[in-house]
Amino acid sequence: MSIKRDIEYAIYIHGAWKTRFRDFLSGRAPMDLSVVGQSHACKLGHWLDNEARRMLSPEDHAEACRLHAHFHQVSGDIVDCIKRKDFETARQTLVPAGSFDQASHGLAAYLRKMPLRHRSKTSAPPETEASKAA
Repeated sequence: MSIKRDIEYAIYIHGAWKTRFRDFLSGRAPMDLSVVGQSHACKLGHWLDNEARRMLSPEDHAEACRLHAHFHQVSGDIVDCIKRKDFETARQTLVPAGSFDQASHGLAAYLRKMPLRHRSKTSAPPETEASKAA
């Protein structure tokens, strides 16, 4: 599988949480709330903890981890609201342009940029002694 496909899949899965939260809040579907706030428990978290360390610059990796942790923090806050039966606050977090959308879109936008940056760094021709002298 390519890094781009893996990232798009991770974005899709994280984005689908909004629908799952709404279905849970409306009583249409169950949801396992125990790991939502844990950024290392999902597939993207595993990738960031392992393969991404080799594939990304330290700066890109740190920023991706920060954004991913923020996404899970916001998601964990929704879970806390649900557990406290503060359903209105949970719903407000899920409105368009709410904190869930902001965290989700910020993470997705950054993840979509990473392969391009990574690819451009590795596809640039190496600097030769002749080009250094020019």
